[in-house]
Amino acid sequence: MNSSLTDHLLSLDKEVYEKATRHEFLRQVGTHTIAPQHLQSWIEQDRAYTNGYTKMMGIMMSRVALFPDQREWGDNDPHYSSAHSQRIFKTLAFAASNVFRECQMFTDLLSRAPYRSFAQQGMKHWTSRYVDFHQKVARTAGYDLGEALIVLWAMEKVFLEAWLYAKSIQDKQKLRGDDDIHIATIQELINNWTMDEFKDFVNECAALVNSLSTSDPLRLQSFEKVYRETLALEVKFWDMAFTDI
Repeated sequence: MNSSLTDHLLSLDKEVYEKATRHEFLRQVGTHTIAPQHLQSWIEQDRAYTNGYTKMMGIMMSRVALFPDQREWGDNDPHYSSAHSQRIFKTLAFAASNVFRECQMFTDLLSRAPYRSFAQQGMKHWTSRYVDFHQKVARTAGYDLGEALIVLWAMEKVFLEAWLYAKSIQDKQKLRGDDDIHIATIQELINNWTMDEFKDFVNECAALVNSLSTSDPLRLQSFEKVYRETLALEVKFWDMAFTDI
């Protein structure tokens, strides 16, 4: 395969990728027209989603062999290196720490006046599906964690592009903040996923994905499958802001 693995994956299902990164939810966020109840619904589900994300990171970190003598019986990854494993672990640890910060941020946002009056609905169907998917992929990925690394990169890549899209709309209209708590919350969310630190993290996830071997066509199909499943779930995740399921 001549192109990088991330380029190859991004060339697949471009229409679905467009839906995942240019969703109506994001357009309304960018124009500051999203209704408080819809933003509250999305924030609640994203907080619930962090539960699956942290478990996925935990499972992945538990499977990383930092040193050769820690490799599990049956680990036949020919590309194993201690330095690369430690690089993976460092990235996963950062992801786990950052999502914990976001979980606390979501709790704070839900306590704000525009949102605390709405009844919380608990984890919706598609959030539960996504959480289950996280854990399944983390457990069943190859010893190089390839499938799980692709899921991590894909969902973070979608988030980055999605919120950059919302920010581009906001900037184009030259919308300014005021003392309105709802508008301030929207801007806080946009800023959280468009900062340089997040961009650097997504780039590091891409580098880890691009280090995976694609010489086995069956393994490449496995990579493509989890990428496509991630995109489909991302679209459903935005949809849930406007639905009860």
